[in-house]
Amino acid sequence: MSGFTLKSNHILTEQGFQAGYLTVEDGKIVSVSSLCQGGYEDLGDLSVYPGIIDIHNHGFGGWSMTDPCEEKDIRGYAKALTTVGITGVLPTAKEAAFEAIASVMDQEYEGARVLGIHSEGPFWARGGENTVGESWPAPSVKETERLVKLAGGKMAVMALAPEVPGAYEVIRYLHEHKIRVACCHTKAKAQDIYDAHQKAGLDIATHLGNGMQGIHHRDVGALGALLLLDDIRYEVITDLNHICPDMLRIMFRLQPYDKFCLISDSNFIAGLPAGVYMRYGREMYANEKGLILNSDGRICGSGKWVLHNIGQLVKYVGVPEEEAVKMASINPAAYLGIDHITGSIRPGKKADLAVVDASFTCRRTYVGGELVFDREKTPQEALFNPEAMKRRVRDL
Repeated sequence: MSGFTLKSNHILTEQGFQAGYLTVEDGKIVSVSSLCQGGYEDLGDLSVYPGIIDIHNHGFGGWSMTDPCEEKDIRGYAKALTTVGITGVLPTAKEAAFEAIASVMDQEYEGARVLGIHSEGPFWARGGENTVGESWPAPSVKETERLVKLAGGKMAVMALAPEVPGAYEVIRYLHEHKIRVACCHTKAKAQDIYDAHQKAGLDIATHLGNGMQGIHHRDVGALGALLLLDDIRYEVITDLNHICPDMLRIMFRLQPYDKFCLISDSNFIAGLPAGVYMRYGREMYANEKGLILNSDGRICGSGKWVLHNIGQLVKYVGVPEEEAVKMASINPAAYLGIDHITGSIRPGKKADLAVVDASFTCRRTYVGGELVFDREKTPQEALFNPEAMKRRVRDL
C-alpha cells in the first residue's frame, strides 16, 4: 500500500485544528507535523476531518437497508456512503437484510467499513396516533435469539422500548452476548427509564427526543430522565427537522459533548431529489431541507446525512466545529469500543479521513489510507442506486 502526504491549513487532530502535513503509510497515520521532508499535495483551506462513523443509518443514495438485500446492495451502499465522508457505519436494518450484511462484512469491498448490524426494534411501544395500522411484538428472548443468530454474530446494537413487560430479560440476554442496548420508540415515563436502567441497564438513547415522551414540568418523561443519567450515551439527529436549536442547546448544557453521537437516521431517499416516493406501499414526502414525512404526517427518518448535520450544529446552534466533528467520529468510535484504532487523527490509527470544504461538502474520503471517493473524478450520483428513482412518483 502506497503512502502519501497531505498539506492542509485545517487538520483536525485530537488537540484541535492545526496547519501542517499529514503523512500516511500502509493505511495508517504516521504523523501530523509542521515540517515535511518529501513530496506532498497541498489542499489549501480544505479541512481534513477524521472519517465519520454513522451508527444509525437505514439507507442512502437509493440503497435501502430496510428492504430485502443482496450482497451487491450492501456493497453499493457502502460505496455511496463515502460521498458524504462516512468511513464506518452500522446499517440500521430490517431482518431481511441481516444475512447479506453479515456476509459482506466477511469479504473485501470498497467503501465505508461496515462495523456491525443495528436492529432498531422489533420490540417497540409507540403510542397515540403513531400506532395506527401498526403493532409491535412483545419482547421475547426466544425471538431475540433468532435475530441474533440470523445476524451471524454481527449484531452490534438492538433498540427497544425498555418499559414493556419482558424487556428486562431481553436486555440482560443482549448484554450477556456483548450487544449494546438502545432505548427507542417508547411510551416510558421518567420512572420507567430510571427503573430500566437500574434493573437491566441501557447503553444509549436512540435519536434522543424523538420517539419518546418529552419534558413536562410534572413528569420530565423519557427525554428528561435520559438526560439526567450520567452513564449512558445519546444518539442525536441535528438536521434541525427532528430537534430545534434551543432544545439542542438544552441537551448540551445538561450533558457534555462527548456523550453525544451524531447520527443521520437517513433512509434510501437521502441524497435523491426532493419529491414523493413510494415506501412500504405508501407515499413518503421528502423536501429540500431533508424532512421526510409519511402519509400520516409523521417524520420517517431523514433526507440528510451526518456531515450536513455537523454544519447545522456549527452554523445554527453555535457548537464549535471541532466538537461537532468529534460527535461524529471519536464519540461513536468510543461507543463501539474501536477508538483505539479509528475515530481521530492520531499517529498509529487507521487513516480514515474526510476532506471537507467550507460548505461542509465532502471532497474526498479515505478508508484505511485508500482513496475511495474523489468528487473531482466521480460525480456523487454515479454511486447512487440506479433503481431508486423508480420509486419516485411525482414532485412535491
